[in-house]
Amino acid sequence: MEFLKYTIPYFKIVRPGNLLLIGITQWIFYHFIIYKLIDFPSLDPYKAFLLILQTIFIAAGGYVINDIKDYVTDQKNKPQKTYIPQAISIPNAKLYYYFLLGTGLIVSFVLEKNTHHFPIVFIHISLCIILYLYAVKFKNSILFGNVTVSLMVSLVSGIILFSERESIAKIADQNNHNLILSIFISYIVFSFLVNLIREIIKDIEDMAGDQATGYITFPIKYGKDASKKLCIYISALTLIFLVIWVFTTNIPLELRSKTFMLLFVAAPLVILIQILTNTTHKREFAKISSTLKWIMVAGLGSIIIISSEL
Repeated sequence: MEFLKYTIPYFKIVRPGNLLLIGITQWIFYHFIIYKLIDFPSLDPYKAFLLILQTIFIAAGGYVINDIKDYVTDQKNKPQKTYIPQAISIPNAKLYYYFLLGTGLIVSFVLEKNTHHFPIVFIHISLCIILYLYAVKFKNSILFGNVTVSLMVSLVSGIILFSERESIAKIADQNNHNLILSIFISYIVFSFLVNLIREIIKDIEDMAGDQATGYITFPIKYGKDASKKLCIYISALTLIFLVIWVFTTNIPLELRSKTFMLLFVAAPLVILIQILTNTTHKREFAKISSTLKWIMVAGLGSIIIISSEL
């Protein structure tokens, strides 16, 4: 049990739930879209597994470096979820960060060696640098850090599209070609917008600690009410985008797909807008953040249902 006492913080600090969601997201797009609509994909199941594993290592490293650079603020904002330096010393956290980056780099080398025309090592290093810059610089900014993280989240599925770009270009059936692009691009836009709302909500939650440590985020610069309005506008934009896509997409959606997306993705966005209009307490913002994560999960469920109809 003593062993678990020291190892559990290393497990929790990388947000295993988020890492699982990352892996599931990429697996869904490969299994239900790529492998279904492409006869000869660029990545076989083994290479796809390596790509998912490598993405998870990048994200895990990003979480650790963020906690290292932000532990003073985290102790004020969420002391019950802060592991540095109480459970994990700063030197050990840095070693853990280097271990995650190094292991991910090894995986990327193995993947690139067995895959042609896919610069995964360059992508790995570039994404690690961006996450590092976010932790040390971009986070203390007005919206730029929020946009950066949201772009990174959208790249979880975007990297699948990039890795299969050549196999997609070779598809003889133009209809399948258009279907794949429509599904991927639509989800990339959707995930970017939903996560952008979530990032701003988290900044509202963390206002006290961020202000005490000298951070200048959008809520601190313009206030909670202006931040809520911005979230409402982005939520409304996401809702409009989703509804227009459901009824105008070139994908032959059946009634159950449309019903699922309207009930489990669009409707929660409507409720979210109503809650944002009236909410003032930090606890309520935490619930909103969790709701947005479940909206992302519902979006993934939509991909599975749409796939069954193709």
